[in-house]
Order: sequence, then structure tokens, then C-alpha cells
Amino acid sequence: MKMGLGAEELNGFLDRGTEFRGELRFRNSFRIDGQVKGKIVSENTLIVGESGDVEADIDCGVVSIRGRVQGHVHGREKVELLAGSRVAGTLVSPRLVIEEGAFFQGECDTVADESRPKPVTPLKPARANAS
Repeated sequence: MKMGLGAEELNGFLDRGTEFRGELRFRNSFRIDGQVKGKIVSENTLIVGESGDVEADIDCGVVSIRGRVQGHVHGREKVELLAGSRVAGTLVSPRLVIEEGAFFQGECDTVADESRPKPVTPLKPARANAS
């Protein structure tokens, strides 16, 4: 099923009036326009539509949000907060896009773990030898 995602295939869809609780795993892309509470995991794209209402820990390749999301959001490649979105929580991704008209409250980390600078240990000053 193709739904305006270009070459990506939509693997699943939760429409308005649908409620899901638990752990959701999917291949390809998945769109949520209903309610989800729990955990969402995928290597690929999660789309939260305008009527989507998600309270979850999210760990996906790309997370594109136009609805409401609360929780920890990890986008391995990118997180997008589109106009009209309301997001509260923690965002972790090497790429973060926030459109004008999006609302975000929380913390974000846009440094990939492997490229995170290592802490620097200060050198101790050399002691002068008293002769």
C-alpha cells in the first residue's frame, strides 16, 4: 500500500478511533492517527498524523510528528516536528527538524553517541625541582 511516501511502503496504519496499548514493532513505514500507549520500535519510519496521540518510548529510524507525542523519542537518523505538532519529552537524534508552528517542551540531544566528544582530563602542573 502506498500513501504519499515516495518509494517507501506503508506497512501499517492506526486510524482515528483506534487505540493500541503495548509494544508496537513494524517493518517499512507505519502511520498513527489513533491513540498509542507503550513502546514503538522499528528500523524505519514512524509517522504520527494530525490526529495521532502517542504516549510512548519511541526508537525508530525516522520519526515524523504532526500530532501529539509524550515520552522519549529516539530517531536513529532524524526526528521531524512538523507544523501543528505538540511534543513533550526527550528527543535524541543526530538530525532534528522543527518547523514553524510546532510546539516542543523538554530536552533534546542531537549529538550521535559515536561522535560525542570524550571528556578531557586536565593535566596536572609540572612540579619544579627544588635544588
